[in-house]
Amino acid sequence: MISRRSLLKTLPLVGVAAGVKAKLSWAAAISSDNFATKLTFIPPSCSCDCHVHVFDPEHFPYAEERVYTPDHASISDLEHHLKALHMDRVVLIQPSPYGTDNRCMLNAVNVLGQKRARGVAVVDDDISSEALKKLHEQGVRGLRLNMEARAGGKLSAEESGSYLKKMADKISALGWHLQIYTTLHDIAALSATITTLSVPVVIDHLGKLKAEEGVQQQGFSELLTLLDSGNVYIKLSALYRVTKDTTWQNVGPFINALVSRKPERLLWASDWPHTMPAPGKKRTKEGIEYFYPVDDMSILNAFGLWLPSERVRQAIFVDNPSRLYWAT
Repeated sequence: MISRRSLLKTLPLVGVAAGVKAKLSWAAAISSDNFATKLTFIPPSCSCDCHVHVFDPEHFPYAEERVYTPDHASISDLEHHLKALHMDRVVLIQPSPYGTDNRCMLNAVNVLGQKRARGVAVVDDDISSEALKKLHEQGVRGLRLNMEARAGGKLSAEESGSYLKKMADKISALGWHLQIYTTLHDIAALSATITTLSVPVVIDHLGKLKAEEGVQQQGFSELLTLLDSGNVYIKLSALYRVTKDTTWQNVGPFINALVSRKPERLLWASDWPHTMPAPGKKRTKEGIEYFYPVDDMSILNAFGLWLPSERVRQAIFVDNPSRLYWAT
């Protein structure tokens, strides 16, 4: 099967004049070099991209039960991404095509070094304390729980709450956190449970809010309230998943609301290399799903405008990741 690298050689880029975005095929989406946007906001020293993935099927085969087959995104590609965005640290998140086989993610943490990189794993429900301890030694500091995928998204709030408590109890002695991927609706239903868990909770990708529906949409007020609990972090990540507006302007009111509420509980992340099928295309593990073309430079520039305070920038890009991923 033809790979992204082969396709890149044959794809011309359009609109590369200053200030004009290139029109890209999915195959060309892995690198910020493929966009004309220049980075105008330089984040603070020791900034951290808190959500990226590495895909290396040649050395670490994908799980047979995967839903889709992503293209390659190597450690070298990741390092290029981090350098382009002036990110000194990174958190590698176990992606779904690998299931509970964390070897690719752990290898990346090892290559980059734990002073620079940490990991968030996906594990079997019955994982032992010894296996969790070994993951801790390898740089893992959290578990990722895809609440939408679990049981086909058909768990009741009570069942989901029990599952969260079970997994929280497994990791509490390690000082880890739970990272959950689900919707604002489900977050609101689980809010009472989340605030009582024995470990911090990180909510992925702005809780999958819908920017077009505005800050009054159902569930967003509950998301703001969760910040007050002192037990919740929210990732300001994956803007391309919450809006179709690539100027990102309709996300600004949500960022402002969250920052005004509790900046010390917010994390920045790119969600590189942007796994998402092309519009109208159904996911399948046959063939290669190329990465979604996202201009990370323009997103980071938008945060430079949304976060004018040096104190807030320091908290979101540096201090909050340090507390969550490097304190233990």
